[in-house]
Amino acid sequence: FQHEKMKQLKAELSSTKSQLIENQKWVISLQEKVIDCKEQQLEAVQTALTAVKTTVEDSVKEQFMSYSDALQENVMVCQPQSPSLSPEVLKKVVQSVVQQEDRSRNLMVFGIPETEKENLTELVQDVFQDIGIKPTLETVSRLGKAGKENTKRPVKVTLSSPSVAHQILSQARRLRESENFSSVFVRPDRSEEERAQNRLLVQELLKKRENESGKRHYIKGGTIHSVDKGVS
Repeated sequence: FQHEKMKQLKAELSSTKSQLIENQKWVISLQEKVIDCKEQQLEAVQTALTAVKTTVEDSVKEQFMSYSDALQENVMVCQPQSPSLSPEVLKKVVQSVVQQEDRSRNLMVFGIPETEKENLTELVQDVFQDIGIKPTLETVSRLGKAGKENTKRPVKVTLSSPSVAHQILSQARRLRESENFSSVFVRPDRSEEERAQNRLLVQELLKKRENESGKRHYIKGGTIHSVDKGVS
């Protein structure tokens, strides 16, 4: 009887060892799968980080090249008058380029009626949505001191990028046909020198319209264009 009992115990012990070994193999296999999964996740994260880094580097390079081209252009304009640029002149050139880059994201909106408790951001959004554009407005503010009632101080708008500002300017002429904003018009944010030049252009434009009434005159690209009124 004892002999049979021993054989049974040995058989159970052998079965238990075999099951334990199988369990250990299963645990090892599961650990390997977990490690492999973590390695794949790490690789995916590294790939994503590399892509983001490349995108950021390309963007920085593009902005730097744009800034460098503009700076070189301004320097070349100054060279005939001053072959060796002084630090003061170079500083003014750099400031001019930076200011021009800042203004390229700005627009001036004229003709929006002014009220005491106005939501200016919402008003400007309504104007832009009227021409089919829904941009993100970073800052919106009226310029100058508040005057009497029914005044319409100009509104300065800062957008997310120069391309968005350009898109709005390209569609701004549609406001002439707007039911709600036909008296509103949009212009670039010009420097003091550019505003002076534009005033001269407007004066010349008015003279042409008076002296050459048979043609349609308009300003585009900093110059006055004239076409027959029947030509679109």
